[in-house]
Amino acid sequence: MPPVDNRPSPFNSESQSLSDNGPIECLIICTKAHHTELAIKDISHRLTKDSTICLVHNGMGVLDSINQNVFPDPNNRPHYIQAVFSHGLGRNDSFKISHLGVGTTILSPVGAPNIPPTSPEADHTWAPSTKYLLRLLTLTPPLVAVADTPAGLLQYQLEKLAVNCVINPLTALSDCTNGEILYSFSFTRVMRLLLFEISAVICALPELQGIPGIEDRFSPERLRRLVVNIASNTAKNHSSMQQDINQRRLTEIEYFNGWIVRRGEELGIKCALNYMIKHLVAAKAATHRSREAGAIPLDLDNVISTNEPPI
Repeated sequence: MPPVDNRPSPFNSESQSLSDNGPIECLIICTKAHHTELAIKDISHRLTKDSTICLVHNGMGVLDSINQNVFPDPNNRPHYIQAVFSHGLGRNDSFKISHLGVGTTILSPVGAPNIPPTSPEADHTWAPSTKYLLRLLTLTPPLVAVADTPAGLLQYQLEKLAVNCVINPLTALSDCTNGEILYSFSFTRVMRLLLFEISAVICALPELQGIPGIEDRFSPERLRRLVVNIASNTAKNHSSMQQDINQRRLTEIEYFNGWIVRRGEELGIKCALNYMIKHLVAAKAATHRSREAGAIPLDLDNVISTNEPPI
């Protein structure tokens, strides 16, 4: 699991009315992956086993972290809906978002049987709050939202993960736009090698075994075409990870390439390049922070004291 961030929460719950202590039936969380757990923890006392939380974030592994650190008792956990969101958004200010491009929203309850959400069986399977929130979101035209099975949603999540594992770190490390990674032979070689590892891990996931067409859908070549398509369509954009690095914010690398590395270890698949990319991004972020803080080097073995002449 990614390390828990113990820093103060960026969400100011004190700004809410003191009377806002009643139970929350439906909650939608649209934050960075590493902020999701903190956002939920602040109001966990208002969430019950009858509540439903809709998680809208990039990356993988967030739900496991929430269950482990916020709701460790399975009998008292809320219900979850996960979403894959492809609309274009821009943050203007706190609580002010611009809708920059129309996409789609794919939703699925977590832990439900792999039955279509619109089937009659779903009415007897999901909590009332889950059914209400699914219906509300799918009937909101601007969201272009559809419901899918958990297995179907997982495949969309993994496709988006593969794209993010390439575009985000490469643009962050090189400080370039999304489209610029398509015009360098060196970039394309790194892209292919990353995707070979990512494809191997995804195709070996136990959650996907028995689903027809997985090896074709997640082949390195098809994933490469997805990356090229997204990079071309967003050629002038700066990735979120590049912006996070430049603005000295935490990145989501642990939930992108870091997740691939961890799952690869569980499956006996070595992901050396993803491991290197993960640490290069972390190192670049740390370098920016240390420059501003005037940090002391961690390795002092070869640092010459200013009080002694060089040997």
